[in-house]
Amino acid sequence: MGEEGTAMRMVLCETEESRRTYTLNSFGQTISSYEELCYIISGQYLYFLTEGIPEGMREWIEEELGLVLPAEEETKKQLEHIISYRNYFTVPEQRMLVQQMRTAYLYSSVRKHKMLGDLYLKHSRYLSAYHAYQKSLSGLMQLKTKEQQEVLYHTGLCLTRMFRFQEAKEFFKRSCRLKENKKCQEAYFIVSYMQGDYQKFLEDGRALSFTEEQLREIHENISAMEERFSGSEESTALKKIGYHRKKPDDLMTRRLTWSMLERWKNEYRREIV
Repeated sequence: MGEEGTAMRMVLCETEESRRTYTLNSFGQTISSYEELCYIISGQYLYFLTEGIPEGMREWIEEELGLVLPAEEETKKQLEHIISYRNYFTVPEQRMLVQQMRTAYLYSSVRKHKMLGDLYLKHSRYLSAYHAYQKSLSGLMQLKTKEQQEVLYHTGLCLTRMFRFQEAKEFFKRSCRLKENKKCQEAYFIVSYMQGDYQKFLEDGRALSFTEEQLREIHENISAMEERFSGSEESTALKKIGYHRKKPDDLMTRRLTWSMLERWKNEYRREIV
């Protein structure tokens, strides 16, 4: 126990480093022990349920951990074998995780790929996230409105990281039209601003029923924030533009900004190599 009212989980199991490590390339994660394998499975079981356990990982588990996973078995059964192999998880934790996996296994393909895209995005794997979201777009209407908006918005974010700004803007527009959402509107206007055509910016804004006065204010606020953060170390804080206000709001986190383009480019290059 830590401070009063705070509990700490203690895992009572042997930790033994393997002779060689395994790298899960999809997330850039290195696994060197059974405990690390269990930790990754507990947070990323949806990836394995959707894509299967990579052959290289199955070989590593057999050679380094001594656990043979029958190739003909379903992935969820293989995962159950892994999490019950040693005592990293308590029995109640095993039951809970197995139930979560069985529930996720029954999700539609559209929902699975949406959730897989979210998982990739959480780990900054933008290209992989984009491909996962692409697979959910054909059945988008199967999802709830909020989830549809998330797929469209996140697809747009992935496209900005790939410098496909016109396509990104169209996805942001579609997400805005589903339901009013300030985050989606902000992304849409920032990409439009970054394209550098003021008349097109006004046209884009009118497509979402903004008045010319509102659009001038939004454009001025984006411009003011860009000037303030361009080339400064503060830009890495990713300030968000409070475009509904008379002046930019320094306290809001900004998701898209000119100063991040070089960093994005480097991240994208690392992923596609």
